[in-house]
Amino acid sequence: MSQWLVLLAVIPLCCMRLTKKRRIRGRFMWNGIAFGMVIAPVSFGLVQMTFVPCIGKLLGLVGIIFNLTHGSVGYIGLLLSGVIEPNTEITVAAFALINLFNGVLFAYIYGLIGYALDRKRTHEEKQASAHAAPLHAPT
Repeated sequence: MSQWLVLLAVIPLCCMRLTKKRRIRGRFMWNGIAFGMVIAPVSFGLVQMTFVPCIGKLLGLVGIIFNLTHGSVGYIGLLLSGVIEPNTEITVAAFALINLFNGVLFAYIYGLIGYALDRKRTHEEKQASAHAAPLHAPT
C-alpha cells in the first residue's frame, strides 16, 4: 500500500505545469513548496518499489538516498521534542505525524530556496532591461 505514495509526485508536477503555463509570479517558490510537501512520503514510496524487476532496484536506490536525507529529519525532530518516545515501534499514526512534520518543514525550506531564486531572477531581469535601454535618445 505504501508504494502508492509515489503518486504524490503528481502534485509538484502539476504545480510546475500550472505556474509555467499561467506565468505566475513566484513560480519557484510555489514549486518549492509543492516539492517540499511531498518529498518525504514519495521517497518512502520509492523505497517500497524494489519489488519491481529491473527498474525497481534503481527507483529503490533513489528512494533510499532521498529517504536518508529527508525521512530521518522528521523522526529526529519529533524524538527531540518528546512527541515520539525513544526505542519504541513506529506506528502508522506516528509515521503519519513524521511525514506531516517533514512536509511542513521541507515545504518551508524549499519554499525559501524558491523565493531566493525568484528574487535573483527578477533582479537579473531588471538589470538586463536597464542595460538594454539606450542612454541617450537620438537627436
